[in-house]
Amino acid sequence: GARVASVIYNRLARGMKLQIDATVQYALGEQKSRLSYSDLEVDSPYNTYIVDGLPAGPICQPYVSAIGAALYPEETDYLYYVLKPDGSGQHNFASTDTEFETYRQQYLRSLE
Repeated sequence: GARVASVIYNRLARGMKLQIDATVQYALGEQKSRLSYSDLEVDSPYNTYIVDGLPAGPICQPYVSAIGAALYPEETDYLYYVLKPDGSGQHNFASTDTEFETYRQQYLRSLE
């Protein structure tokens, strides 16, 4: 919710690509359990791994809570979020590349 929104706002403020997997899933037109590196290169105005800023338009019908989170994001210094490896659907949040890489490696090991 509001913490994820803070990551998006923080990345936009720094001119970083959003790199949101859900936008790639939308661009592909299918839900995949795991994206490949070639998936991240799909040529689409919705692929936030290659386009700057926000995607071309919404990728779903947002819940009211998501709209509230976008209007009132948490104030954080987070730049990344990665699914927790415990299967809870919750995220670890990171402010640095090093933290992000630690969480990413933990998640990738959980997929093995």
